[in-house]
Amino acid sequence: MLDPSGNLISEHLANRTLKTVWDILEQGIVESKEKSHELPPDYSLFDYFRRTCDDKLRAGSMESRERDLVLGMAQMWGAYVGDRVERQSMKFFFLEDCIGGDDCFIPSNYKRIMAEIAKKPLAEASFYYRTKVKAVEAANSLDANVCVTTEGGRRHYFDDVVITAPLGWLKRHKGSIQPLHSRISQAIDSISFGRLEKVLIEFPWAFWEALELAVKEDSEARISFIHWLSPSYAPATNPQQWRIECVSFNAFTAPYRRNILLFYTFGDCSTYITDNICGLGHHRDRWLQAFFEPYYSRLPNYDKATCTPLRFLATEWCKDEFAGFGSYSNFQIGMEEAAHDVEVLRHGMPHQHIYFSGEHTAPFDGLGTVAGAYTSGDKVARRIVEAFNPTQSHA
Repeated sequence: MLDPSGNLISEHLANRTLKTVWDILEQGIVESKEKSHELPPDYSLFDYFRRTCDDKLRAGSMESRERDLVLGMAQMWGAYVGDRVERQSMKFFFLEDCIGGDDCFIPSNYKRIMAEIAKKPLAEASFYYRTKVKAVEAANSLDANVCVTTEGGRRHYFDDVVITAPLGWLKRHKGSIQPLHSRISQAIDSISFGRLEKVLIEFPWAFWEALELAVKEDSEARISFIHWLSPSYAPATNPQQWRIECVSFNAFTAPYRRNILLFYTFGDCSTYITDNICGLGHHRDRWLQAFFEPYYSRLPNYDKATCTPLRFLATEWCKDEFAGFGSYSNFQIGMEEAAHDVEVLRHGMPHQHIYFSGEHTAPFDGLGTVAGAYTSGDKVARRIVEAFNPTQSHA
């Protein structure tokens, strides 16, 4: 953890600060669940952090320096939901609670999992690649088919249609679904959409590790996360002092260890980066290096001659129409019926044979996650099977 001046904070203080942040987050989830009906729509998670820290400061259980660090570290919540902690609704913070049970960390990728999931559809379904859907016309009776019109005017008819487009796409294309129930239209408008982006930077070696660790195969002392708090030392590229954070791939176990730092950005910072790199071509890497160098260059053992990045990889979801020009749903201040909005989308329009699935329709503990998106699709499929054959509802 580095302070706003770029100085390393002691490991003890950094770990204590991070623990306090997570303790407050967990307490906040509980309070949001228990008092959601009492909390005003404009009360943010950051307001809750500030109130909690001020209470601890008055009680003598927290010093002023620690309070500032905790409030600075509270900004890390943005990397989970895709926007600033000041925008996170405390009233509906409980909707950000995660799926219970153990986390399964996959240090490689989803390739084999996706291959297994796709095996049956690829064998038995028909796919139309590079084909945009222009309109979905709902059935006007229980016996009618749903009409899907693709670019070029071709019309396809289906018993049921499941719309898996991201929430951001739905926000921009509500008019393509006819007729769309007014309450569903309201829910699509109401649920907010995050702006999370990722930038991976590969280096010749993991210079940020202690030199003796760089040659060891395994060590629990490796650095996992790095946080730069409101940097004041990059006025040319980051005058807004957006906080920066990353995950070190060198902390993985062999053989997945890599000399890579994965940076998470969110909100206005993500928009700024994608606006600048979009269409840059071979100048893209140069721009990314200029933006991120003030941060990785302050890590231990950095030497420009031996630590120049080898390559960059950056997402551009904020520029991707098929990602909905963003990342995934979140719940920002001002929302009044967020939980019901999700339930409305999850229910869909079964009488018109149109359903919605995706992370934005997942069970409350799976919103904004890949697991939640998968679960939502599974549940919709079971509903459709049950509608055709009620005796199979528990299959």
